[in-house]
Amino acid sequence: MGSVLGQIEPAAINYVAVFGFAALACLLSVARAREIEAPDVRRGLVWLLWTTGCWALFQIGFLVLPDPLQEPAYTLGLVLGFATVWAWLYFCSAYAGRGFHRNTALRRLGAGTFLGVVAVKLTNPIHGLYFTTRDASEPFAHMAIEHGLFHWAVTGLSYVLATVGIFVLFELYFESGYDTRPLGALTGLLALPVTFEVVAVRSDLFVDMIYAPLGVAVFVIGVLFVYERRFLAVQSTGEDDDAVVFLDDEGRICDVTPAAVETFPALGGAVGDPLADRLPEVAAAMTNGEEVVAHERDDETQYYFVSTSAVTLGNSEGTLVLFSDVTTAERRRRELDRHNTQLEGFANALAHELRNMLQIIDWRLALATDRLDEGTVEHESIESALAANERLADRVDDFTTLARYGQTVERFETVALGAVAENAWWHADTGEMSLEIDGDGEIESDPGRLQELFTNAFQFARLNGADTVTVDLFEDGFAIADDGEAPGEDAAGYLEFGESVPDAKSGMKLPNVRTFARVHGWRVAVDTSYQAGVRLVVDEVTVDLDGDAGNEDAAESEDAADRKGAAGADG
Repeated sequence: MGSVLGQIEPAAINYVAVFGFAALACLLSVARAREIEAPDVRRGLVWLLWTTGCWALFQIGFLVLPDPLQEPAYTLGLVLGFATVWAWLYFCSAYAGRGFHRNTALRRLGAGTFLGVVAVKLTNPIHGLYFTTRDASEPFAHMAIEHGLFHWAVTGLSYVLATVGIFVLFELYFESGYDTRPLGALTGLLALPVTFEVVAVRSDLFVDMIYAPLGVAVFVIGVLFVYERRFLAVQSTGEDDDAVVFLDDEGRICDVTPAAVETFPALGGAVGDPLADRLPEVAAAMTNGEEVVAHERDDETQYYFVSTSAVTLGNSEGTLVLFSDVTTAERRRRELDRHNTQLEGFANALAHELRNMLQIIDWRLALATDRLDEGTVEHESIESALAANERLADRVDDFTTLARYGQTVERFETVALGAVAENAWWHADTGEMSLEIDGDGEIESDPGRLQELFTNAFQFARLNGADTVTVDLFEDGFAIADDGEAPGEDAAGYLEFGESVPDAKSGMKLPNVRTFARVHGWRVAVDTSYQAGVRLVVDEVTVDLDGDAGNEDAAESEDAADRKGAAGADG
């Protein structure tokens, strides 16, 4: 049985060259495939390239090796060829976003089928039921393969499985919304080698062998080097019907889905144009970090949430821009904002009116007090009324603050906890107390609401008879502790509105603290194990213990605190 090694017939040289091209195309593309971000897609495609490339090399070995090695080379090629089928199915399932490749039962069934078929192939020299060999002279002198019953059964199974993978891909192409005709044509070329195999069985025009590596090589070159952006775009969007725009690394439009054109008619025929030229409001929003853009559509304003994700493959870098219709939710949010603004305005107007009335009452009561002798029942009654009037003024301030800051936080900022605590200390009525801050770091919060939280906690500490307040930061929150009166068994009541604990004057301070914690999504509780005073623990906070942002603010706050301390000492 002859080898084509040393033959100068063009047909023999062409066979070696074609399979050599397929082997090089697959093996050299492995590095490119490893740059795909999706791990399962990357793994499946790399396996497909390795098995197909090595299969093509063994096909060359079958043609060029001397007689004793030709049959083993062909057998090993058959093993790798069958392994290619499973790599192909894994890739198709992962690329289309299916879960078949992760199904334990299917994987075990596949492994068992693979091992059983491999056992039949490797034992062919014993039973001869898979293939036999003979000498052939057309289209050139070579070892010819006479396929047996097992070969046709396994080949049929392989083609059925490969067709399942192709069907999954075409279903994805159809539902992706992209113009996937190039990808469909490349996928269709995978079936072209079957034509060569059918002709080889019926005539001597081709060597009777499997030509599948050629189809895989063409598919790989097409999706990884020619239509790589389209390949990545379809895989990234999957079966999503939302509007999607694919941009290159310079912000030019490379592709759009039909849903995107329907949503933004300006995208029609926009391939190659900068996004800023077609959708300036979207480009501006992306630049400014805004997530929701307004768009006039069908004579009404629609709102879309804009999310982006980067995709990279070799030298092809780009961005997928996904538009999700959030019109209903955004309209509700804006209506809620309008109501909150109205409520805040009403609260401010009411607070202004109440303060004026309280000032008048305070002034009138003060005049009455001056005209009454101390120690009389009338004088003491007016003094009590003045104290109640003062507490009522404090309640008006509390309600105004709650109306202004009581809404849920929508945008968090990274702030230095110590800086905010010291700012609050400077603005609060802390008397002669001292502040200690244990721990340095940053948290995610709304600075205004966080400062109000500290302000109320510090004012409570003063009313609780404290001399020192300590703020300490830990991994998922912070604590505010004073050395005043311990809460005893009624700790839960300290956080409830209307309980007036420990007394009526301080009754709203800790409920306010809980409100300002809740609007952040945090949880606050009184530490019942702490008996040296009242300790508030705020957790479920995003904390960076190593953060150093806001140091300048912290320095300014420290200076302010020093000035306040000096003023208190002077007073």
